[in-house]
Amino acid sequence: MCACQQRNWQHSLETPEAVALSVVTALNQGDVEALHRLRVTREEYLAWIWPSFPSSKAPYAFPADFAWSNLNKKCQIGVNKWVRIYGRQDLVFSSLHFEKSAEEYKGFRLLRGTVLSAKKPNGDEIALEIIGSMVENAGRYKLLSYRD
Repeated sequence: MCACQQRNWQHSLETPEAVALSVVTALNQGDVEALHRLRVTREEYLAWIWPSFPSSKAPYAFPADFAWSNLNKKCQIGVNKWVRIYGRQDLVFSSLHFEKSAEEYKGFRLLRGTVLSAKKPNGDEIALEIIGSMVENAGRYKLLSYRD
């Protein structure tokens, strides 16, 4: 059993679509905290995601706290931006797909090229460029990042 399975993976959901629907719901509520709860925590990132990434090893070997700080800052900026742009608009989740192939890592799978589509109240379909990537572990999903 990998360390990620032994941990309590907080706020993970059963499908990528459930994560995307939760993102749209949080946007509609203007709920910044709910948006952040959908992504990996600092502890999850440092314990089992970062150590699997090539940039955590030589010759790069970026410090884990540095990597988390950069990711977290990007997500903070992105969430604030997306709530300002799309918050409280009564969007309706339409679809989710990934334009890039998934990448397999020790203990998780990285889903990339995320495209989240929603409908505005007037019926117009829009692509929300909010989600960076998702991670999947043992059939459960969370956001790794938001775009900034």
